[in-house]
Amino acid sequence: MRSNNQFAGALIAAFLISAGLNAAQAQCTLPYTLTNGQPPDATKLMANFNALAGCLNPGGMANSVQYNAGSGNLGGVGPLTNGQVLIGSTGNPPQAQTLTAGSGITVTSGAGNITVGAAGGMPSTGLYRQVTSATPSSASTGLSNWLNQGTSVLSEGAAGISISVPSSGSNANIVGRFMPAPTPPYAIKALMAATRNSNNYSGVGIGWYDGVGKLHLLSYTIANGGVPFLEVTKWSGVTVLAGSDFTSQLLAFSQPIWLQVQDDGTNVSFAYSQDGANFLTLYSVAKSSGYLGASGYSQVLFFVNPRGSSNTIATVMSWQQG
Repeated sequence: MRSNNQFAGALIAAFLISAGLNAAQAQCTLPYTLTNGQPPDATKLMANFNALAGCLNPGGMANSVQYNAGSGNLGGVGPLTNGQVLIGSTGNPPQAQTLTAGSGITVTSGAGNITVGAAGGMPSTGLYRQVTSATPSSASTGLSNWLNQGTSVLSEGAAGISISVPSSGSNANIVGRFMPAPTPPYAIKALMAATRNSNNYSGVGIGWYDGVGKLHLLSYTIANGGVPFLEVTKWSGVTVLAGSDFTSQLLAFSQPIWLQVQDDGTNVSFAYSQDGANFLTLYSVAKSSGYLGASGYSQVLFFVNPRGSSNTIATVMSWQQG
């Protein structure tokens, strides 16, 4: 009699549950649909009851994370250990995995927490990390056009963009890469380095090119093997120096050094910085009366001028436009 009562109770529960579930409430799939007034069928009722019991039975061990395993069943992942997270796997159940640290990154896991940080000594934690760009390339800077290439070579690597220029055999020979100037107002800050061994002149820097022949440049220069200085020069062609707007004292400016060209729409200016944040303007002029004319400041140039000295290499280590 007790067994019959248990069976009857199960039938009644299954009937009530299967009859009472609607589309909005249903989280489990039942094999049979029963409607009001339909004579009860023990086989269908028990099938619905077993399906419901299987659906509601949690998958996995205690503290597992539940997921829909299909066919009206729940699956479980875990329990997760310290630092583990669920990661999707196309067409498969989610996976319990730990985060893997990439180059220069640390991952520390604890109970209920994951800490991601930068490894000490990497550029992202360096002194100048807030004033340097990602490693520049021709694509990222837009410096994709050669001016007076000759036998010069461009390379891109871990330090940035480099132009290697052999001895020119003359006192003036500008070689560079240029790009269309942005729409004013803008400022371009370049972290520059020069590799050279010269007892003559040698310069590297940035400036403007009018797209025809004239140049207005800011150069980090050495003279006769002496200490570096800064100068703003005018060129009527890549081999013809037309004059100077500014020449600094022989102050032995250390490198790498930040050089800046700026166009605010009315004036163009040349500046430098030793820390990448605080810039000192060396020369400024109204565009309308500037050497290149109102419309001549149309191309931004990164250049090398070996001036007849031995091989000179210029490197752009950071390039920021804003």
